[in-house]
Amino acid sequence: MAGGRWAIAAGLGVLLGTAALSSAVAPGVSAFYYARFSVLTPPGPVEPPPEAFRLIPRLIHARHKVAKGDNVRALASAYGTDVRSLQSTNANEFIFMSRGGYIRVHNGKGLLYEVTVNGESLNGISSRYVGKGRDLRAFRAEIVEENGLPPSALLLNHKFKRGDRVYLPSVYVDLDTYRMPLRSYGRISSRFGSRYHPVLKRRIFHNGTDIPMPLGTPVYPSRSGTVTFSGWRGGYGNLVEVQHKDGSRCRYGHLSVLKVKAGETVQKSRTLLGKVGSTGMSTGPHLHFEILTPAGKSVNPLAKIGKK
Repeated sequence: MAGGRWAIAAGLGVLLGTAALSSAVAPGVSAFYYARFSVLTPPGPVEPPPEAFRLIPRLIHARHKVAKGDNVRALASAYGTDVRSLQSTNANEFIFMSRGGYIRVHNGKGLLYEVTVNGESLNGISSRYVGKGRDLRAFRAEIVEENGLPPSALLLNHKFKRGDRVYLPSVYVDLDTYRMPLRSYGRISSRFGSRYHPVLKRRIFHNGTDIPMPLGTPVYPSRSGTVTFSGWRGGYGNLVEVQHKDGSRCRYGHLSVLKVKAGETVQKSRTLLGKVGSTGMSTGPHLHFEILTPAGKSVNPLAKIGKK
């Protein structure tokens, strides 16, 4: 953990009952300091209550286990932060939230950055996230102050260890994540994975997700990118393929109408790619939605929604 102002999740629960200590502490020293390190105080819960995040003035963070009915707006409010901070910190728009999974929560307004390589520097991180119109030197000093780093960190270009978390105030990441390619949908008729093919009458691996929709339903890009193919391709029928800046691709198959051409730049959820149809090897109107990694491997589209 970078700096001495961070609170550890295991000790947060005990901090709520420390008001009685305020009359016995040294001048200028918070009662929370004594409670955190007191041998007379039992350890707090592994996952502290959201109330702690709103009451404790310094920035704290922990893991939150997703429960049934959780949504990102309610969680942001409960922990005293905002939606963009949680989305940026977890690199996830949380369009879908999986029950039983974990997300990183904190009570700040900005990005809680996790160092992934030993030796990442203060200068390197601040330069990468300073943003347009923000003074780099002032931003670097703000990081030092907010993370409780010594003033010498500014002179020595402080180096962080892998696993350190660095709070970057007022920094929000513009997430280039996947969205559903339809404005709305009712059900999934065929999921990613092995299935019995309704036309070929045998079990084969299904590389995408089939979403039945009325003929002519508009189809939009799941992510922004460049159209690399628009036309007829065998069992896909009328197909649009869009490549994204990281090299991954999305395919939209069985379209009745094509609205874009190869080489065009398209915007996520805005540019009309085409309309739902039943062209190619199909038994009825539906959209075949497929995602491929930069290496060309198909992945489960539904597992990527809201993520990179």
